[in-house]
Amino acid sequence: MVSLHFKHILLKLGLDKERIEILEMKGGIVEDEFEGLRYLRFKDSAKGLRRGTVVFNESDIILGFPHIKRVVHLRNGVKRIFKSKPFYVEEKVDGYNVRVAKVGEKILALTRGGFVCPFTTERIGDFINEQFFKDHPNLILCGEMAGPESPYLVEGPPYVEEDIQFFLFDIQEKRTGRSIPVEERIKLAEEYGIQSVEIFGLYSYEKIDELYELIERLSKEGREGVVMKSPDMKKIVKYVTPYANVNDIKIGSRIFFDLPHGYFMQRIKRLAFYIAEKRIRREDFDEYAKALGKALLQPFVESIWDVAAGEMIAEIFTVRVKKIETAYKMVSHFERMGLNIHIDDIEELGNGYWKITFKRVYDDATKEIRELWNGHAFVD
Repeated sequence: MVSLHFKHILLKLGLDKERIEILEMKGGIVEDEFEGLRYLRFKDSAKGLRRGTVVFNESDIILGFPHIKRVVHLRNGVKRIFKSKPFYVEEKVDGYNVRVAKVGEKILALTRGGFVCPFTTERIGDFINEQFFKDHPNLILCGEMAGPESPYLVEGPPYVEEDIQFFLFDIQEKRTGRSIPVEERIKLAEEYGIQSVEIFGLYSYEKIDELYELIERLSKEGREGVVMKSPDMKKIVKYVTPYANVNDIKIGSRIFFDLPHGYFMQRIKRLAFYIAEKRIRREDFDEYAKALGKALLQPFVESIWDVAAGEMIAEIFTVRVKKIETAYKMVSHFERMGLNIHIDDIEELGNGYWKITFKRVYDDATKEIRELWNGHAFVD
């Protein structure tokens, strides 16, 4: 149930009583708690309040992060969206999206779904200058947490060799969700020593060949892609490298039955458009076809073999925390999300951190593979 306190705030935000009741009844708004701090989380969008919006009080309202459109034909996408005007090109970092804001005396990190993440909230102080929020309490730092020791992803960018890092890519206002201009964001990041995603500079349609070269380089380096932004942040689109499309399929195929088939088809589509746009043929085409087939089949077949041998489909994650309690808060956080998590190992590193190794078990995927392996008949 949503308390009268939050319903009163929603009424002030322009949602009528009937809409609030419908949202509450279908689970579109959920009241939650983090270390005694109550907040309202939007699982559905409503009247300008995007999915992932979090309401703490009348002034601390953090809008859900908008989904960024993508293009699959680079030349035509750039021409259609930016025309002849310049745009910034920044790295699309392979990590998980967080919004960082100060609420009362606490600096909190929110996931895309609107949860206060106990792990990221504990670690975020390692990466940002608290003075930023003292000087700019109405602003939100939006960034990517990325690295090999992530609680959400099994891989990270190749240049983060251990632990995890924060990469700023946007600064927004509370309540409005308006993004400040790129140059202003760059200036603030430099002033407060906050690490940003790599900014490759200003491009335009006339420099499309240079943009192609950048995409090729990032793909060879095993990086995810780029985000293209007008200086005023009014137009934003993303484009991923062929490497990222194949690698995502490789990672996802391990847990094939736990992902919608659209996950794989979307990445195959992006790769197909890249190959078509670049007119890749003959031996080069064969290389992409071989890489795609291997990425899709090998992890999937290995999962089947594992289940046939009596094992469970699982992914192993390692993270560093300052307090043991954070590890258990993380497990509770994942359990509320409906995930099956087990802590496998806790190791004191001796530098103020603990290394936590935990396993995410995919029960449904394991069960489906086991039934198929054991000869169960089904209708497709």
